[in-house]
Amino acid sequence: MPGNKAKVCSPVEDAINRRFFEAIEELVTLGRLSALDAFCREAGLYSPRYREMRGTYGVTPRAGYVSRYKSLQAEAVYTLTAKYGVSADWLITGRGKMLRP
Repeated sequence: MPGNKAKVCSPVEDAINRRFFEAIEELVTLGRLSALDAFCREAGLYSPRYREMRGTYGVTPRAGYVSRYKSLQAEAVYTLTAKYGVSADWLITGRGKMLRP
């Protein structure tokens, strides 16, 4: 049916989503963040959305799983870059280092 097509991410959006979850995992590993849910609470985000997205875009995605959510919210990008020192250039383009000095 024409009206029931799932929204597909562009390659750029897909890469940004994947880098977002890579950064979250790195912050958890470094002890700067306790978990994805804590990040969501701090940023005022709906954590079930981001847990579902992690199944598709996370560091260890579930085989064949496709999240119904395709886009990060501006608050997620803002919080990650402004409060956790993740490079916006790295997040958007993949160039440079993940964390700012």
